[in-house]
Amino acid sequence: MMLDNLLRGVSVADLEAALERLGLPATQDLTPTGAPVLRSAIGGLTFNVRPGARIDPEAERFGDYNFNLMFQVQPAFDAGLLNQWNRHKRFARLSLRDDFLVLEMDCLAVGISGDQVLASLELWGRLVVEALNFLRTAHGGPAGHS
Repeated sequence: MMLDNLLRGVSVADLEAALERLGLPATQDLTPTGAPVLRSAIGGLTFNVRPGARIDPEAERFGDYNFNLMFQVQPAFDAGLLNQWNRHKRFARLSLRDDFLVLEMDCLAVGISGDQVLASLELWGRLVVEALNFLRTAHGGPAGHS
């Protein structure tokens, strides 16, 4: 029965295994507040995978997760360009935080298959490339990344 094969959340180890299955590096870390985070990279650009809401505290399972990639931008970035990207992209968004441009994508981890977790990673990779191309074309590209 198909319903028996659906995930009831993901663990950090599940996300780490998915990254590694696609040939991406994965390093477990903690944020300054003690929340788990995975650090990885695509094409030399470091990004984070952050588990979201805990659905089973004892099993460390999470109902969602977020990808994010931060670029340091100088000079100030035109918010109108960000709005242009956000109007045309359904799964990812660009925003400004202080001197950083942030690309983010949120994913559900409940009621989906393991293949959908892998598909979200593949989609993220394509969106990173699309965002970089968009930024290069529209603004001359980000100054650096973190």
